[in-house]
Amino acid sequence: MIRSALSSLKQTFPNFFRRIFALRDWVRSAPARLRLTALQKADGRLAVAYLSPRFPNPPARRDQFAHGGAVKLTYLAENFPHHFPSANLLYAVSSVGHPLQTEILQRAKSKGLKIIVNQNGVAFPAWDGENYQASNRPLKALVQRADFIVYQSQFCNDSAERYISPPNVPHEVVYNPVDVRLFSPASDSQKPQALTLLLGGNQYEKYRLELALQTLAVLRRAEPNAKLIVTGALWLPRREAQAWTKQALREMNLTDSVIFTGTYAQTDAPALYAQAHLLLHTKYADPSPGLVLEALALGLPVVYLKNGGVPELVGEAGVGAQVEHDWEKINLPEPQALADAALQAFTRRAELSQRARQRAVDLFSLEKFISRHEEIFEKVLSL
Repeated sequence: MIRSALSSLKQTFPNFFRRIFALRDWVRSAPARLRLTALQKADGRLAVAYLSPRFPNPPARRDQFAHGGAVKLTYLAENFPHHFPSANLLYAVSSVGHPLQTEILQRAKSKGLKIIVNQNGVAFPAWDGENYQASNRPLKALVQRADFIVYQSQFCNDSAERYISPPNVPHEVVYNPVDVRLFSPASDSQKPQALTLLLGGNQYEKYRLELALQTLAVLRRAEPNAKLIVTGALWLPRREAQAWTKQALREMNLTDSVIFTGTYAQTDAPALYAQAHLLLHTKYADPSPGLVLEALALGLPVVYLKNGGVPELVGEAGVGAQVEHDWEKINLPEPQALADAALQAFTRRAELSQRARQRAVDLFSLEKFISRHEEIFEKVLSL
């Protein structure tokens, strides 16, 4: 009841709560603001500072909580340690925020540090409606300060060019990494007998879960025992999302065919993925999803929507459903098309599984990511 009342107040007085949250963030960031004044340019060899949520402290370690773009900072910091207060490079990820981001960037620029921006996706009308320009302002402010831009996919490059006007600085596409030693294929004996799909990540958009459930319902006409594993949190308000999900499962006769795991740590992912035969990825125009790379490394073929950055990642290691790309509205395939793709991938799973693992090793290994970044760091310091 208290949560419901707070939610109602937030909708009624959005500006008031926005100011309250801004004040809260200002108080929380006060110690970091005081320490920020110490940031100076380091002379000599490479010294990288990472703009993580923990700045000016180092990024989270693997045994600490990190998610999304912050995981890349963990990997990089293992090989190129975080330096503060003296650094000559500042590395930022567009999807990783900090309450003092503008002040940190200004301080770094004024002290002569080079700034590298790892650019993920941007907001566009299809999923963000009329709010897309406001959502893109902090991204635009970040990328405008870049001396070098690392795009996570060609789609990330294209969408950035369209919506945030990046500066004319050196750039290249470097795909996100996956630790192919941690994410290693499970034996067939660990797999269930019945066709099992995995809907990974968080379900922050209702349509992702709805399309997955509709696909499963169609799929069960050919595979009556087919099941779906759903990970992560649902969209907000959470209570409404749970009520909708319960009703949808009942109406589609799927109550006993869908397993919800909730959120999970990255170290738990291999065992979770091992319970499925295929990854079902229903997000529209996903720019560069790490969970797809994890699935590939684990030998899971991917069933997906053929737009955004996902086709670049999957290649011939999965089966896609055709969908027309539109920046203004979300176009989803028919559930039958995804069900057909899943059946095809399940039939070819031995072949596709080998392709998936090999593709992960060849293109997305952590070692390849680190090696390329070492070259980029040296290049940027010489600019």
